[in-house]
Amino acid sequence: MEAAAAELVFIPSPGMGHLVATVEMAKQLIGRNHRLSITVLIMKIPFDKSKVSSSTQSLLLTAAGDRLKFVYLPQDEAALAELRSEKPGSFMSEFVNMNKQHVRDHVTKMISTGSSRVVGFVVDVFCTPMMDTAAEFGIPTYVFFTSSCAFLGLMFHLDTLSRGQDVTELKDSDPELEVPVFVNPVPVKVLPSVVLDKEGGSTYFLSIAKKLKETKGIMVNTFEELESYAVKHLAEDDKIVRWLDDQPPSSVVFLCFGSMGGFESDQVREIARALEQSGHRFLWSIRQPPQKGEMERKMPRLAVEIKLDYKNDLRFASINVKLVTADEIKNAISKLMEKDDQSSEGIKQKVKEMGEKCKIVVKEGGSSYNSVGRFIEDVMNNTHSC
Repeated sequence: MEAAAAELVFIPSPGMGHLVATVEMAKQLIGRNHRLSITVLIMKIPFDKSKVSSSTQSLLLTAAGDRLKFVYLPQDEAALAELRSEKPGSFMSEFVNMNKQHVRDHVTKMISTGSSRVVGFVVDVFCTPMMDTAAEFGIPTYVFFTSSCAFLGLMFHLDTLSRGQDVTELKDSDPELEVPVFVNPVPVKVLPSVVLDKEGGSTYFLSIAKKLKETKGIMVNTFEELESYAVKHLAEDDKIVRWLDDQPPSSVVFLCFGSMGGFESDQVREIARALEQSGHRFLWSIRQPPQKGEMERKMPRLAVEIKLDYKNDLRFASINVKLVTADEIKNAISKLMEKDDQSSEGIKQKVKEMGEKCKIVVKEGGSSYNSVGRFIEDVMNNTHSC
């Protein structure tokens, strides 16, 4: 029996510019693979003027075909009318959420007919709340980012900054902002005002940036020659990973105590002193302070020189736990990193062996591979009994 055709569900933003870009992307995809079909679910906005509506209809009629379908989702006129007075960010978020049930109903219908196999959602950057709907079906989501690669990088950078400060304050304080995807620092005043808007715009864009990191992939409406610097930066491995790649084999000490793990300030100082005195390269993953003022820290991420000043009100560990001194930690590090030490070489060899076994067990015939197979078999048996 021939397998059902693979189908993507596109959910564009209702703006004309976004819709045109979405249609063109859909045409490119079906033109590249004859086994792929696409259904575009269109949400109509309440203030869609007749001229724009006519242009939309013309665009869709021209593009539609056997493998590219357009479906207008139902409208709730009363609910839409209530959204007219909302702020831009609030309006778009609520508008998309309002259409979730319509998307859910249509996808359920698509799946129930069995005529196609829905393999993914492709949502517009402003439609990321639909990722939750895709997750209900166990379907992966991709985002079609209709803006530039540089703007995508700006959103990610502001999201990172927001974890330690109110980014809207940048608008009134910093004259220039260093953004990794930009070649040069840029004046804050030339950034799109909405991303630093104190009336909800910034919050809206930061929420989008967080959702973007949950997707299976992001398609950006650009090309490398146009934005070579930004594309290269986003495509590169993380700075830390690249630094590790440049180090000699078995030359870096890695310390990580888990996302929720930590120590009292006195113990942290001892670890810091030990790392500094050991003379070895190191990478230390340490948690950011819970709140501003609770913990002050200045530590170059990839350098041996450290300066730490932790306040005494930081309490992670149990009281009366014996302190492990810097000398003890330094000696342990030195012993582990010593190439001629027989016991340390034995430890490293054992770790290497376990690493190789980790690769083997997930291959066909390996123990983990077989265990996962038994799980899948069990799950499939559940479907037969339903």
